[in-house]
Amino acid sequence: METDKQINKWIKQIKKNPDKKAANALVKVYYREMLGYVFNRSTDKDVAMDITQEIFVSMLQSIKNFDESRSTFRTWLYTIASRRLADYYRSSAYTKSLQETSDLTLLDREKFEPSIEKSVEINEIKAFVDTLDHDRREIFRLKVFEDCTFSKIAEITGLPESTVKTSFYATQKLIRKEFGKDG
Repeated sequence: METDKQINKWIKQIKKNPDKKAANALVKVYYREMLGYVFNRSTDKDVAMDITQEIFVSMLQSIKNFDESRSTFRTWLYTIASRRLADYYRSSAYTKSLQETSDLTLLDREKFEPSIEKSVEINEIKAFVDTLDHDRREIFRLKVFEDCTFSKIAEITGLPESTVKTSFYATQKLIRKEFGKDG
């Protein structure tokens, strides 16, 4: 993993004069992380790759606005990613993909695995979480799928840590109620 010092050097090079080498290096450091983050929220590889590309295009277009005194670069990048995901979920492409998914057969008997019941339950919970408002959905996903701390989630979302905790625990309670589970 590259050091913060090296990352800051690349950022300064890009801000000073568009530097393709520095931009490529910066993208290379964060690409897999952002792709994983987006894939966990979209569960579609092609969509995740498209959104990840949009994240880095947005990053390069607005890097001059990045202020290291306000947040870390990683946090700033997650903020861009969250906004791109929100844009996607508001888009007609997302609505269309939901309709197409509902038309597909849910189980392919040739690919049946003993863990299918758990997989279906996880997908049901993800679908339920998708119905929540953006902040609640984002907080829950960052905590559960990215294993972020409450303070990190507060930094990424710009919400007070107490609000993040309250939202997470309320969402957890809703899920337990909806699915009749203790965990």
